[in-house]
Amino acid sequence: MFETKQLILRGYRPTDEDFFLSLFNDYDILVNLTTEYVTPNIENHRVRLEGVIKSALCVVVEEKGSYDRIGLALVDIPTPRNLDGEVGIALKKQAWGKGYASEVMEWLVGYSFKGLGLRRLSLFAFSSNTRAIALYEKIGFKHEGRKREAIWKEGEWVDYVWMGLLSREYPPPDQTLETAV
Repeated sequence: MFETKQLILRGYRPTDEDFFLSLFNDYDILVNLTTEYVTPNIENHRVRLEGVIKSALCVVVEEKGSYDRIGLALVDIPTPRNLDGEVGIALKKQAWGKGYASEVMEWLVGYSFKGLGLRRLSLFAFSSNTRAIALYEKIGFKHEGRKREAIWKEGEWVDYVWMGLLSREYPPPDQTLETAV
């Protein structure tokens, strides 16, 4: 179990399955996570969840004090010899705007570099998710690629944005970020 200023990050338990599935069944969350059609297909989400749990470090995010589960964070390392992790987070809409995403990402990046010994992190975002991109930039992620008008999302074409961060670039020289490792 790990702690940040406002949060607890702990390992996934089988009793968390319903919570994870509720995240994947929330349109406001899923619309920013998938390139596929957003559908309330629990069985598809269950299969995806099983794959994530088997292949990635996945933590449940809880609020301190209340212990309410508010999200998840993960780092997947598809090819371990490259020391490149793919990171992602998902938070319930009620947790947005409270600084939780910053805390989770700062912890995830710090733990990935210091705790897991990775040398780079990768992620993707939709260009329409400007708040997430701003957060990733604040933490130090650099734009590494853009697939223009790649995704049909909510009635418009949006870009697929790839970002990366090298361990030697973290934390950004102009900021001191709090990480809990």
